[in-house]
Amino acid sequence: MLPAFLIRSQGLHKLYNSLFTPLLERRGLTQLEMDILLFLANNPAYDTARDIVEKRHLAKSHVSVGIDALAGRRLLERRLRDGNRKTIHLHLTEQAAPIVEEGRAVQAAYGELLLAGFTGEEKEELFRLLERIGKNVDAALRTAR
Repeated sequence: MLPAFLIRSQGLHKLYNSLFTPLLERRGLTQLEMDILLFLANNPAYDTARDIVEKRHLAKSHVSVGIDALAGRRLLERRLRDGNRKTIHLHLTEQAAPIVEEGRAVQAAYGELLLAGFTGEEKEELFRLLERIGKNVDAALRTAR
């Protein structure tokens, strides 16, 4: 039998989104747009739309719409690198910095809610085990294609 934690993942998602609601309303952003900003800020080695699609398991079309909206609001820029005229790299602008800071604060609050009462050792063990689960999920998704 699976732990309730894994079965109740929709509840985790609902809690995460509910914590973001006030910030999103204040900033006039969608959850997807915030997710893109935070992904780029928290994962500097991954800076393309393809990276977002692959790492977050999101639809290409949704990511494309989100990137267009963020670029239109001047929160991110699309850039080509010298020697590679095909791959577009995404860079957050200075205007995105305060939004990212607020978003990271919400993520931290979410983490505190989830991990309340855990010791440092328990957190380390949980993270190690969840990393293994994540690798299993990625492997299963690769073979399912």
